[in-house]
Amino acid sequence: METGQKTIQKKTRIERTSNMKLSIHISLNGFSFCIIDLISKEIDFLRKYSLPKNSTPKELLKTLKKGFKENNELNNRFSSVKIIHYNNLSTIVPEALFDKNNALSYLKFNSKILQNDYVAYDRIFNNECVNVYIPYVNINNYIFKKFNSFVYNHYSSIILEKVKLNEKNTTTPSLYLNINDNHMELTYFLKNKLMFYNRFNFTTKEDVIYYLLFAIDQLKLNPEEIPVVITGNISEDNYKIIYKYIRNVSIFNSEINHDSKFYNSLKSDITLLNSF
Repeated sequence: METGQKTIQKKTRIERTSNMKLSIHISLNGFSFCIIDLISKEIDFLRKYSLPKNSTPKELLKTLKKGFKENNELNNRFSSVKIIHYNNLSTIVPEALFDKNNALSYLKFNSKILQNDYVAYDRIFNNECVNVYIPYVNINNYIFKKFNSFVYNHYSSIILEKVKLNEKNTTTPSLYLNINDNHMELTYFLKNKLMFYNRFNFTTKEDVIYYLLFAIDQLKLNPEEIPVVITGNISEDNYKIIYKYIRNVSIFNSEINHDSKFYNSLKSDITLLNSF
């Protein structure tokens, strides 16, 4: 099976120490490895792999193993290892309504699940809510055997936590649009409370603006006034059509050093840059 791949590497080191932290982002469309130097606070290594459409967890694991073989940087010692799972098998539940013994039942209303699926959950917003999801268990098992210990989250937990932090002290709330290769997430907080979060699959730029305007209408917001912050994989076509209908548009800008070699690739990647 052929895979597309992109490599960004700042420098090559002969020796690594436990000051390095590894983050692995996993989806059926592909995955990425990212290593950060905890002393310099800079990303030291980044490599991305893409997978064909309709790939399976088994094919994903096979290519992930190949990635470890191809990159010697990944076989060194790390202070910690973190996996971020990307899929649409997740839902947000208020803490007061959450029962861990019936966690799988929360997903049956919006996801196709099996009775023997393994369910995981992230507590978010200082335990105000619980993000229930299905991780890629075969990936978790492989990483555990390789590193002995690791932590993992659902990518939406990271988005929600970061947006809540950004909106904490704002007087004018913003609608956040996170764009990936074939799906998008919309997040809206009002007075530090989550009012809306949803994921939409899309194929064309027209799909993107349709879902965005639909959400704005449902939230009873004014497209002439509501600030929209775009994060993630932002194409020129998507930006142009959004700006055509939304008057107040901005691009999420991370805290990564403007002089960094990775700045242009990662400046708006809200998930990767907040996963350490």
